[in-house]
Amino acid sequence: MFNIDEYLDSLPDDVENINVSYKNLDYLPDLSRFKKLKVLYCNCNKLTSLPILPEKLEIFDCYFNNLTSLPVLPENLQILICFNNELTSLPVLPENLQILNCFNNELTSLPVLPENLKELNCSFNKLTSLPVLPKNLMELACLNNKLTSLPVLPENLKELYCSDNNLMSLPVLPENLKELCFLKNPICYIIWDNGGLNITKKKIIIWNNFRHLYYCLKHRKIFLKMMEPIMKKRYHPSYLDDLKEEDDLDEKLNEW
Repeated sequence: MFNIDEYLDSLPDDVENINVSYKNLDYLPDLSRFKKLKVLYCNCNKLTSLPILPEKLEIFDCYFNNLTSLPVLPENLQILICFNNELTSLPVLPENLQILNCFNNELTSLPVLPENLKELNCSFNKLTSLPVLPKNLMELACLNNKLTSLPVLPENLKELYCSDNNLMSLPVLPENLKELCFLKNPICYIIWDNGGLNITKKKIIIWNNFRHLYYCLKHRKIFLKMMEPIMKKRYHPSYLDDLKEEDDLDEKLNEW
């Protein structure tokens, strides 16, 4: 049986990486003597609380535990992976944080997001709104919450996944957006007008990308890797890229 105290006692003070994942731990001892610790993995245990985290920590993985709260986060932290816990709130996020994955918790709100944040996954929580999104954000996944609207989207955003919410509309979509998925929202009930779709034809490329994503995901499990390259080619956005404003979009969509 793994003894966490004996293991930590065997480590030198200047160790930079500690991995105690999958050890069936129900507690984590004091870590204060590890002044140079940069990476800490304690995921997939039975932890309900955590000790004070070392000041030099840059990467912290604590997913798949029973945590209801997190300690104060170190200023140098760049990656925080805390999904599949029971967190009801998050502490103040450090300015250097670049990746935050708090998927599948009990969060009802998020703290102020740091300007350097590039990836945010807050899906499967109880969020009714999102804070201001940092300008450097490139990926946002907020699926399965209770969102009724989204904040202004950063110009650098490339991926947006916001399915399973209560969205009645979408904000202005960034020109560089590559992936968009908003299934199971009220906005998906598209209004028919004079036999055509009442959408802005200037956003045709976004719909093409959505179509590409949908078919790639739909057929991935069926054909696995053998058919994936074929499906990506067959349903690539370029298939409809040459649409013009005078084209009948309804007719084109029926050709799928």
